[in-house]
Amino acid sequence: MTRWYWRMRGWVLLRPVAWAIIAVGLIASIVGFVYWYGPTFARYPVWQWAFVPDCPLFALLFVASLVLILFGRNWPPYDALVAFGLIKYGIWTVSVWILYWIYTRGDFSVESVTMSLAHTGMILEGLFLLSFLKLDWPTVAACVLWFGLSDWMDYGPFQTYPHFPTSSIPLGIAPSLSYLDLVKGQTVVVTVLIAAGYAVATWQRRRAGRAEGR
Repeated sequence: MTRWYWRMRGWVLLRPVAWAIIAVGLIASIVGFVYWYGPTFARYPVWQWAFVPDCPLFALLFVASLVLILFGRNWPPYDALVAFGLIKYGIWTVSVWILYWIYTRGDFSVESVTMSLAHTGMILEGLFLLSFLKLDWPTVAACVLWFGLSDWMDYGPFQTYPHFPTSSIPLGIAPSLSYLDLVKGQTVVVTVLIAAGYAVATWQRRRAGRAEGR
């Protein structure tokens, strides 16, 4: 697995590959903003817009991150925030479509398959960025605060979560629960797990630094 990871990292850093990924990322971001979220913005006041287009926003932020890496100007705290969002929202989207396939008993529509593949790519982009992180406690705290706030905005009083096909469908195993409840729980769990991973990595990095200083 480690060997595969570093091969993927080296492949992405090849300039022709990296610029192709950047071009695809820009196109995907524009499509996401316009096609998937375009009609949604009108439902919310401007101050909430930062919490509405989760996936295209982080796809666009990754484009900026990769450009900075190519020119040796990347900023690890920014990479940490972007990696967190790519992995989190990539998992969110793939999970939603898996629920859709379960509910429809295999309606593998072009949209569902295309979006699942594209957002699996987001997860891989997030994993790629992890190799550039130099985590510290302020960075971890900033990520936890932002994504905790984002979850609260999405599933709290403002309901800025993205529309998905099965959001109002009750689960057969528990009529009082809906797929939205399941997605909400999964979202919070993923946030906690990534935050915990960041915290453990930070603790290990500080511990290694103290050991080297002896």
